[in-house]
Amino acid sequence: MGLSKNIAYRLQTLRAAAGLSQQQVADQADLSLSLITKMEQGRKADPRASTILALAGALGVKPGQLIEDLTPPPEGVFPPKKGKKGKKKKKLLAALVGVGAADTSLGATDSGDAPAAETLALASESAEKPVRKKKKKK
Repeated sequence: MGLSKNIAYRLQTLRAAAGLSQQQVADQADLSLSLITKMEQGRKADPRASTILALAGALGVKPGQLIEDLTPPPEGVFPPKKGKKGKKKKKLLAALVGVGAADTSLGATDSGDAPAAETLALASESAEKPVRKKKKKK
């Protein structure tokens, strides 16, 4: 687990202990709500020293408390990332799994060649993005 997730968890727990909302911390630290939200979600890596100092002041703690002896968050606090890359991988995996199912139903030919190569080629072609035509500029 990355450092940003550990800082995120520490920030969440310190904010909750202080009884402050994200908006209140942002206002007191003179930072944007968006930055506080991203930091608490672990999506902001390597915060600036000035940000750490401002957050510590808003939370009423020493700056070292935000970054020293970071403990990893409990399992499930931060859900796994879901992105475009994951969707592509899932589509390709689904296509390949479909190939495996096709292999068992089609079986091998008398010559010993499995039809998997042809099916795999077809599956990979179907997993590719469709070609889009460029729009003409007016």
